[in-house]
Amino acid sequence: MQGVARACSMILSLAWLGCSAASSTPDDVGDAGRGNSPGSGGTVSVGGNAASAGSGTTTGGSATTALGGNANAAAAGSAGTASASGNGSGGTSAGTGGTSGAGGSAGSGGKSGGSAGTGGKNGGSAGAGGSSANGGSANAGSGGTGACDWSAPPANVSAWVNESWSSELGTNIKNRKAWNLDNVMLNKGSMNLCVRWGATSAVPATVRMNLASTIQRWFNDWFKALGNYGCFPYGNGITVKVTGWAVKPGQQALLTGIDSSIPVYTETDDQGEPKCPDACSSFVHWDHKFTSCPGGDANHSDYWLWFDDAIPESGAAAVGGDWGLRMPVSTFVDHFNDTSFLICEHEMGHGFGFQDYYSWTGSTPSGGSLMIVGSTGGKQSPTVGDTWLIRRTWKEMVALRGW
Repeated sequence: MQGVARACSMILSLAWLGCSAASSTPDDVGDAGRGNSPGSGGTVSVGGNAASAGSGTTTGGSATTALGGNANAAAAGSAGTASASGNGSGGTSAGTGGTSGAGGSAGSGGKSGGSAGTGGKNGGSAGAGGSSANGGSANAGSGGTGACDWSAPPANVSAWVNESWSSELGTNIKNRKAWNLDNVMLNKGSMNLCVRWGATSAVPATVRMNLASTIQRWFNDWFKALGNYGCFPYGNGITVKVTGWAVKPGQQALLTGIDSSIPVYTETDDQGEPKCPDACSSFVHWDHKFTSCPGGDANHSDYWLWFDDAIPESGAAAVGGDWGLRMPVSTFVDHFNDTSFLICEHEMGHGFGFQDYYSWTGSTPSGGSLMIVGSTGGKQSPTVGDTWLIRRTWKEMVALRGW
């Protein structure tokens, strides 16, 4: 019942990533997103199927498609209202609107209303003309901020991007609403982490002190690849913070030295693994209403970091989905200071809804992809293909979510 960025068989995936970038170990775990107890990020069962990480909710219907202007587009400015003096003429100066789109009709009142303002960026609403008044000239309204870049991907990656959306990505995005972009938009540019510390060793000091900044750095390889495309508002990067730690009962001493203001949970899942509470998880609460979470919205979590001595019965380097990622603590610590880290960034890619490509027979992008194991020539951060895959995802989600 794992979380979801599905890769081989279902629409919701858990990805298996082999021990190195060139590994051929299957990256998927089957049965992702199923089950009735949404708690755990998924221990791995024999045969490569993930156990209990899925949410009790399995589908979340897609939002109504918003046509026309971008929800984030700046609305056209109004032509300004006339002052209350003089005799009878309406506003005379035109209000300026956004950078493209049709203008509105002239304002009424007096001899003549203001000229129509120009509309919003992308078919958005037109600017209003000068409103009627008792004389005086109208002031010009302020306009939009500029057109969104919705350019198409280059030819050497476009077929792969299109096929990826049609294969699994589109279904993932339409059926669930707990993806990384969902959470960043609902949080207005941030993501909250809850750490499931299943390892038997104490949290290293460097991890205690720098965990959020390290995860933020790796996440922002993806968000900066998206950039300002389609007027994405956080193209310079998001912020990340730790809002919870979970540990097995009686093992709180392993967390000695962590920030005392951050809650520590001793709840466990049905496998006896430490668990961040469902009441605080956006993996469970797609609407981001955390009324039963201790501490409320401030303590909610969007992404779980689950660390063990080893991933049970799998041999994989990591697994991931929209719930978060899981990996051996030694792997994480060994690469903690890396500028970019392919294994983590691959798993983060599943949090955007991206699949694995182990049995893929379609097109391949020039330069490879973090999601295609062994294809990037050693590059640890998103490739050109990945850049256009996340941009396509954003474009589709803007329409589906009405952003």
